[in-house]
Amino acid sequence: MKTPLDEIRHRLGYQHLNRVWAKSEIFLGLAAAGLGLFLGVPSLSQSPFVWQQFVAGLALFVLGGYLAMAGHRSHLYQADSRHLALLIEEMRQLHGGRDGGVQ
Repeated sequence: MKTPLDEIRHRLGYQHLNRVWAKSEIFLGLAAAGLGLFLGVPSLSQSPFVWQQFVAGLALFVLGGYLAMAGHRSHLYQADSRHLALLIEEMRQLHGGRDGGVQ
């Protein structure tokens, strides 16, 4: 018998999200953003201004932030799916184990 979470994924065509990959995205994104800050900020005080170093730092910061937010979004999707599955289970229990109209 399928669990409600498996049922939701199957009906909506969702793929299973990997928690380890989501955590890795967050960690790698924050590391890249931090590296971007350490690379870009000192270039502001250098004389002459090193614009290539600043642009590289800014790019790392932006891409790292995006990657960290993508990992966080994956965690939110996983939590939402688990909560929806729990809600479906509770509704089924209230209706005596029947489908309860959830289709």
